[in-house]
Amino acid sequence: MSWLVKTFTTHTGRKLLAGLTGLGLVLFLIMHVLGNSQIFSSSNAFNDYAHTIHAGPLIVLADVGLLIAFPLHIAMVIWLAIDNKKARGPAGYKVHATKQKRNFAAVLASKSTLYGGLILLFFVVIHVWQFRLQHDAIAHGRFGEGVGPGDLRQAILVTLEKPHWAILYILGSLATAWHLFHGIQAAFRSAGAYHARYTPIIVKTGAALAIILGLGFVSIPVWILLT
Repeated sequence: MSWLVKTFTTHTGRKLLAGLTGLGLVLFLIMHVLGNSQIFSSSNAFNDYAHTIHAGPLIVLADVGLLIAFPLHIAMVIWLAIDNKKARGPAGYKVHATKQKRNFAAVLASKSTLYGGLILLFFVVIHVWQFRLQHDAIAHGRFGEGVGPGDLRQAILVTLEKPHWAILYILGSLATAWHLFHGIQAAFRSAGAYHARYTPIIVKTGAALAIILGLGFVSIPVWILLT
């Protein structure tokens, strides 16, 4: 158990946990946006996909994994922010040196990671409340008018055709992309992955993935509003 105690009680260990849980959440987001993209099909593909997920063990594994990874990631990021504040001392001293040159957007994303993450947390709570916790209501046709039993696709359409919810989801998707813009590369650095040749590739790939995921999530409420 000493390794577990060391992980939680050292700055390096907390960075490693924040990085690994962050990468796990990125993997979930990739799978989530791929599954959600089926909503654009006019067929029953999206509902079939949702039924398959909920009928098997995957939904249980996903729920358990998210219930562990998401709170742990938040706790580690907040703890690291406290560590960094203490390290700067009462005078607010900050070391600006870094192993790599970063542009303005990367620096800004880094500085706003904690606050952006808290905004993202608010969005996730709303999202889980609206759809994940309403699974039984959707399954039995109690979600709302015009939504038949098990018709998750229609439940999403009915919700996001309302401008205020669509705007919230657009902002939440953009917040997700902004958080990932810095978070993906930070996760690799936290895991000790730094190399003069490969780190710039990781940075660019992470930024591209953040943009792709953000656009993927944004496209759904935008499409629903426009159609």
